[in-house]
Amino acid sequence: MTQKKNIKVSVIVPVYNGEKWLNRCLQSLVNQSLREIQIICVNDYSTDNSLAILQQYAKKDKRIVIKNLKKNGGESIARNNGLKIAKGEYIAFVDQDDYVDLNFYEKLYECTRNCSIDVVKGNVKEKNSGVEIIPTLNSKIRENRFHFLFNWWSAIYKASFLRYNNIQLQENTILGADLIFLIKAVVNANKIITVDDVFYHYIRRVNSGDSKILNYKKISSIFKVHSYIYDYLDEKKISKENYIITYRNHFFGFLSYFYRSKGKKNEKFVYEKAIEMYNKCKYKSFFAEKYAQECLNYLNYLNNKNKTKLLTLLQEHFSSIFYPKITINNRKKYIYVWGKGEDSERVVRQCEYNNWNITGFLDSNKKKGAISPIKILKQKNKNYFIIISSRKYSSEIAKICNQAGLKEGQDFWRPH
Repeated sequence: MTQKKNIKVSVIVPVYNGEKWLNRCLQSLVNQSLREIQIICVNDYSTDNSLAILQQYAKKDKRIVIKNLKKNGGESIARNNGLKIAKGEYIAFVDQDDYVDLNFYEKLYECTRNCSIDVVKGNVKEKNSGVEIIPTLNSKIRENRFHFLFNWWSAIYKASFLRYNNIQLQENTILGADLIFLIKAVVNANKIITVDDVFYHYIRRVNSGDSKILNYKKISSIFKVHSYIYDYLDEKKISKENYIITYRNHFFGFLSYFYRSKGKKNEKFVYEKAIEMYNKCKYKSFFAEKYAQECLNYLNYLNNKNKTKLLTLLQEHFSSIFYPKITINNRKKYIYVWGKGEDSERVVRQCEYNNWNITGFLDSNKKKGAISPIKILKQKNKNYFIIISSRKYSSEIAKICNQAGLKEGQDFWRPH
């Protein structure tokens, strides 16, 4: 095995019944260009062929360490067991159904050489039902590190920093332990930097912990996590500006669960707890002033604890608080999304919620994985419907669609 002093990154992989995806994940790790890594696979009492797969890889690669748990405890317990035996200078996490670029850890580790950096974050490619999007999170983190509130597994964390600040995974939560881990890292880090040209590949699955529709247990767990985070921010006494950035992200993030919680019981829980969360905000007036446009009428209903009107407003702003509801009056065979920016991420969310399958993305800038709009518009058979994602260029793109003989509402939709 690689000597302890030579291990630059320890990668922790929690494994539970992952035989369908393990080969892809492990192939991306054993073939990393950074050879001085430790691959810790924590088998969380799998009942399928996962352990046999891990053992096959361990026979061929001495950098792989297998930790077998005697009973199933969940991802947080598995990850914390991995932390206990990690020997690397930095710690990384990969989910069994995800994978990373082959130079992912080399690129991130290179950034730690010149100065003391606690966290280095790479980029992400998120795949939903075969549709690939690249979130715009890194640019926001460069503006202010307190925007780093998700995609925690796309970073490496200095091991001594985690130990000194007692940062590990919360073990008594069904969903959201990663949010607590990440907020502690963000609050306590000396420096966080981002790298844009190397990717963690996140695969969203229907039955995963972060599936698009969540049950009551998961939503209630998320609420407890957000409450814990607000208490932690109070304890750490961070600046008002950073507090409001964090509060805003988590508050609206929690509200978004309204659209991932089908059923009156779940929806009722979300909007009632939203009022409770709002009352925990230390700087309500500053929050209202800074995010007045985004808050719309939410503040009035939250202040007055008007549950009925809050419910109505949430229902009207269907799948994204900051994006208009998409209407498709004439469903055709194929759906294309014109644009691959931040707005397209919200389009994907709405399409997922409505079970609309996206055929592909159109983009004149030839972004990776995008189709040329001209190629589609020139087709004689107009058996497709185009959703224009960009609010900034919606009028310009709508004009192009009109010139191609498409009719708004029948052949394409645009945000107004």
